[in-house]
Amino acid sequence: MMPLEQVRQQLETLGLLDAAAVLENRLDRASHDGISYVEFLQDLLRVETQARRERYLKARLRLAHFPAVKRWDDVDWAFQPSIDARQIQALASLAFVAEATTMLFLGPPGVGKSHLAIA
Repeated sequence: MMPLEQVRQQLETLGLLDAAAVLENRLDRASHDGISYVEFLQDLLRVETQARRERYLKARLRLAHFPAVKRWDDVDWAFQPSIDARQIQALASLAFVAEATTMLFLGPPGVGKSHLAIA
């Protein structure tokens, strides 16, 4: 077995599947660009770390059982002009969590409470 295949297999055995998937590509780029061993390893580990973070977030969102995925970028501030956008965006800092303060969104149906709470 060639050394490249052995390294790929060892990465897979360690559960570093994303690093194993991009190994050859990253090796070629490192060789072409003259990247040091440490920089190559850092790049390979960054790929794995980012992939794990994304999987972690997707799993958490799935376990939350939200009715839909909503993001701050998706909020249409013109839809509900009575909302103070600065006040709502301040909630995005999540300072109320550190202060152990409860947040309630009150209002009639269809005004965007769930969207804001999920986002």
